[in-house]
Amino acid sequence: MEFPSLDFIVGLRGKLNANKKFNLVSKWSDVKIMLCFGDKAYWLKLYGGKVIDHMEYFPMANPLGWDYKIEATMENWLSLRKGDRHVGHFLDTGDISVDGDLLQANRMYESNQMILIAIRDL
Repeated sequence: MEFPSLDFIVGLRGKLNANKKFNLVSKWSDVKIMLCFGDKAYWLKLYGGKVIDHMEYFPMANPLGWDYKIEATMENWLSLRKGDRHVGHFLDTGDISVDGDLLQANRMYESNQMILIAIRDL
């Protein structure tokens, strides 16, 4: 499957929803996350330990908004997918950044790590 694409996001949703640890660490979630892969963006709705909705994100055309976003250049996403560096290192160095409601994003820290691991492994 092409990375990034809506098909990839469908696969990501399935992988996360099948992951018992992700379900546990995001059990009390009620957030909207935007994943930005270079100039392509996708919206995820997490609720009760599951990704319950997803769509391609178009600025000014998505009335649902987002709480925080996880973004990086395509070069950095491709580097993550190679698996040469620990996922946390991308966040620590700012190669993958989190912006928006940082209180929500920090509360979802472990879930975000699991999302990045799933992106890497898919």
